[in-house]
Amino acid sequence: MRRKAWALSSVLKVFVSKVDPNYAQPWQMCPQRTSTGSAFVLDTAKRTILTNSHVVSNATAVYVRRPGAAKKFKAEVVCDGKVCDLALLTVREDAFWAAELRGLEFVDVPELQSPIAVAGYPVGGDNISVTKGIVSRIALVRYSAAARLLSIQIDAAINPGNSGGPAFVDLEGGKVAGVAFSKNISSSTDNIGYIIPYRVVKHFLAEADLHGSYRGVPSPGFLTQDLENPAQRAFLKMPDGVSGVMVVKTDPLSGAHGSVLKNDVVLEVDGVPVADDGTVEFREDERLEFTHIIRAKHIGEQVHLKLLREGQELCVSYPLRAKDHLVPVLDAVDAVPSYFIVGGLVFAPLSSPFLEMVFGGGGGRRSRRADIPVPVLAALNQNKTRKGQQVVLLVQVLAHEINHGYRYSVVPCESINGRRLHSLRHLTHLVDTCDQPFLNFGLEGGRLITLATSEVRAAGPQILLTNAISSDRSPDMLLPKPDDEDWDAAGAWDDDDERAAGGLGGAGDSDLE
Repeated sequence: MRRKAWALSSVLKVFVSKVDPNYAQPWQMCPQRTSTGSAFVLDTAKRTILTNSHVVSNATAVYVRRPGAAKKFKAEVVCDGKVCDLALLTVREDAFWAAELRGLEFVDVPELQSPIAVAGYPVGGDNISVTKGIVSRIALVRYSAAARLLSIQIDAAINPGNSGGPAFVDLEGGKVAGVAFSKNISSSTDNIGYIIPYRVVKHFLAEADLHGSYRGVPSPGFLTQDLENPAQRAFLKMPDGVSGVMVVKTDPLSGAHGSVLKNDVVLEVDGVPVADDGTVEFREDERLEFTHIIRAKHIGEQVHLKLLREGQELCVSYPLRAKDHLVPVLDAVDAVPSYFIVGGLVFAPLSSPFLEMVFGGGGGRRSRRADIPVPVLAALNQNKTRKGQQVVLLVQVLAHEINHGYRYSVVPCESINGRRLHSLRHLTHLVDTCDQPFLNFGLEGGRLITLATSEVRAAGPQILLTNAISSDRSPDMLLPKPDDEDWDAAGAWDDDDERAAGGLGGAGDSDLE
């Protein structure tokens, strides 16, 4: 019992107060709320504690408490990895580490049917809880809107509050298989929980040690489809006994662009053969999607591909980059609550956090796609064609006599005074420097909003005062134009050219489901 006690004494309860950004009304924040989670001591020498990112995300105050103790100690977030849902904490007070604490040790992915014990502080009580189960499956799971990563499926109970707690394969020895982070809440499933394996944790810790922050995971830079149809294989001149997947799109801003072409067949990734269904061998009788090999690498590393192009085999290599989404997917990673108000028209960049808050009820719930306007939904499957490009939305109209008759909401704004928009900051610049008598905002579908420039500038302070808004723009709109963004490349607006180009951005893939 004493051997078990030392491992459980390293499992901590986390108390968090947090204030989330409000993407629906970005000039203000959401109300403060409190929550609890779990964590465990990782390294007593470095004074590091591991938990989930979603436990401490947007925290204003974090405290941790040891099992059986009454005092809470103030903790700090050292590194936050939203993409892999992991975070490092530390406690500065020496008194916390004076107790008998030992860091828990990770093991590699356990075999199927290995026993698992999940420790943490789920709802229903204040003391530590331990639930038992087995390893059910090894699979790729969506950690966030940015990536699907390796995970371990277990049948031990994981409930709210368990997040960030350790999943032991050997409780007496303090051996940990992973970090509890989610469960399947579908009404048609039972006892499906997921833990983050050591391979993902190791990637996160290496990033934190080398860079002091988490840069995310790399993207392949291309989208593929399976090659199981005989006619399609014959069309691509694939010899018998050769397997692979066909490239259908490449990301214009990725390292793959130019090295990998449409209709190439990916035969191998880093020397590992790819099957016709897009999988590679993981362990005996277990297969995973080939993308897990790429996402296990670090940004900047090289990936080596064997391709079949026009019946000829060739090898290519290129440096991996994180995907630069046209529609940002994660708050504080590639999305921030930006806005610009002109003549009562509220403009903001399209992002997944915005859709979750407006169409999904907020609170981190996934957006309901059926409620999202089709032009906005279409942008989710497009790639950036220029650095810094954004989809600018007219979010709402703050009623005033100068904008009477305009009742649009959540509709893309594509141009102003005949200039194609590059980003929200570009729109802000064009409005601020406008010397024409009218401001003509071109919306999706050919609709037009016209405001008198002089009336807009005269009525601006009154509109802000009426709606209790302190500024007509978010702080990031005051920053100078980035040197690596070419606003002039957006060019003049032409409806025919835009339809030929495919809409708001280049045709591409999206990691959103």
